[in-house]
Amino acid sequence: MANPVQNNALATHKELPNRDLLYISYDKNVPPVRRGIYFEISFNERGEVVVSNQSNQIPDPSTIYFHLPISDDYNVDLLPYWPHYIEMSSGQRCKYLTWLRNVEQPIDMGYVFIYYYGLERHLLLGDFDRAFDEIIKLRNAHTNKSFLTYSENALVHGAILRGRIDRLVDLHEKTEITGYNNAMFLIAHNEGIDLGNEQLLLVFQKAFPLSRKNIKEDRHLFSKCVNQALVSKFGTEGFPLKNYDISSVRMKTETRFANYSFSPELQKVEISDFYQCRALMSDLESVFRAAHDLCKQERNSQKSGKTPEEMRLSAMKKNENRYKKLLKEGRITDLEFKILNDYNTLNQ
Repeated sequence: MANPVQNNALATHKELPNRDLLYISYDKNVPPVRRGIYFEISFNERGEVVVSNQSNQIPDPSTIYFHLPISDDYNVDLLPYWPHYIEMSSGQRCKYLTWLRNVEQPIDMGYVFIYYYGLERHLLLGDFDRAFDEIIKLRNAHTNKSFLTYSENALVHGAILRGRIDRLVDLHEKTEITGYNNAMFLIAHNEGIDLGNEQLLLVFQKAFPLSRKNIKEDRHLFSKCVNQALVSKFGTEGFPLKNYDISSVRMKTETRFANYSFSPELQKVEISDFYQCRALMSDLESVFRAAHDLCKQERNSQKSGKTPEEMRLSAMKKNENRYKKLLKEGRITDLEFKILNDYNTLNQ
């Protein structure tokens, strides 16, 4: 039988290594969790019935209420999709508080989200660096797709809102990032910052699925080939993002934070969708294609033991012999032979 423990939910809270990141309330009056929209009916000064509606104010889902009971019953149901500490059963609270001693151990994702909601609050108003690092720790331990998406957005937007863009520079080295998002694009565009090869790898990873194989097999080689492609096209190892006009690019709504007690204006943002800018994406694709081809040539060179220049000359010679054979068999004219040979020389 479960052993209820009343008014002592955090008897061991001082042992928690993340105690400073938790929001704890000692208020005995626990607020109700009212979701959705409520309607208010009243009479105006003319005696007419007036109906108004507005969203309920939901208390923060991560706050631990000290006076809510816990029990050592671990045979509990899964938490719902939008979990809340107040709505947990006493056994679920016990399971959660025990897990907080080591947040890297496996657990149902609902518990991870409850803890994470509080970390989002810290990103905005509390200890930004501690919360930023703790979210990275959670991401590396809990690879749930939904959680990774929400937390990636929060890290980026939290850094922007707190003026801590410096934390985003090496983020891809500390945790897996799905791509270069629109907020990152907007910062670079507004600041006139060229995109380097690391930023471009993130763009390619999101926009061009073929790039993922190159990155996975040999990130260093593909990065080097991206630099070569940039120099060939722009004369520099940077992509000139500031040169593109985004004034008419379609806007889209993106989620910044998952904590559903935040206002809608804070949770969501209207932002330019850089991936819908045709001129930009066309030039990015040309850089990607060039880098992809260079990467393929380099791999073939490594397999054959020949240098890229030797591979190029060998391909030219092979094509030339094929054209000579076609000419000898009368399948092409002298003029066609010349055109093909000139094209072969220019494109190898």
